[in-house]
Amino acid sequence: MTIISLITPKQTASSIKDSSFNFYNFQSTFSQFYPQNNIPEDSFLEWLIGFTEGDGSFVISSRGNLIFVITQSTKDVEILEYIQQVLGFGRVIKQGKNTSRFIVQDYNNLYLIIHLFNGNIIFPSKYDSFELFLTKFNESSKFTTVNIIPSFVNSRPSVRPSVSLDNNWLCGFTDAEGCFTCSLLGNSTAYRFRFMLAQQHLKNKVVLEEIAMLLKGNVREHSVKGVYELTVNGIRNINAVIAYFNNYQLWTKKEKSYSMWKEVYTDIKEGKHLSSNSRILVKEKAALINK
Repeated sequence: MTIISLITPKQTASSIKDSSFNFYNFQSTFSQFYPQNNIPEDSFLEWLIGFTEGDGSFVISSRGNLIFVITQSTKDVEILEYIQQVLGFGRVIKQGKNTSRFIVQDYNNLYLIIHLFNGNIIFPSKYDSFELFLTKFNESSKFTTVNIIPSFVNSRPSVRPSVSLDNNWLCGFTDAEGCFTCSLLGNSTAYRFRFMLAQQHLKNKVVLEEIAMLLKGNVREHSVKGVYELTVNGIRNINAVIAYFNNYQLWTKKEKSYSMWKEVYTDIKEGKHLSSNSRILVKEKAALINK
């Protein structure tokens, strides 16, 4: 009989202190299911959790079917194929003209997915959907025993991994939800240089605030109701962002955006935006950041 422990994430800094990802259950189960395959490395799994918290879903269909899904534009299908290749299971399908999905539907591999995410989810709203998914999985699969750890065990808060600049989680989340931007304003020497992340739901704001503390950013409510946006603004405030992404490389086409953004950063640091001639070139580079 297998027991799955569902760890409840808390929303205070004290409850997440000194906590990190734990992949033991996933990796040991993976080696049993796929003894001939290489076990995915921690760095990939950290990234995958972050990426899923941005672009993934734990789906319970109207018929009660369970599906783990990561959705991307078809122009970025390569990252879905890479996920499939490293995990060694799941399928990549095209849905509609412009959308592709990585999906897992069979129960053995969903069991692996559950072990991967159980206790390792950072955003509260993603945890909520995972909890419903796991409950349904327990009701309908051969893996029948689930031990849900309550919010407090022996009067102590349960833990979830802390947001950190020492692993790949933020890299994965940025690959899904991040944006690097620079705009040079009019004919003046002014510019706007920013790194941004956004999430829906008030309950997720606390995680953005944790990231903001690490990156010297600010979190505010977006003009779209229920959306919260983290912004790191200005050349002088961006050092922590650049240090992190220099150490932890983005895995999607967003890496190209970051590289161009960093080139513009260097140009501005060198004062190339102050000359009318070189400013034109800097402005052209800035326009290519997210192309």
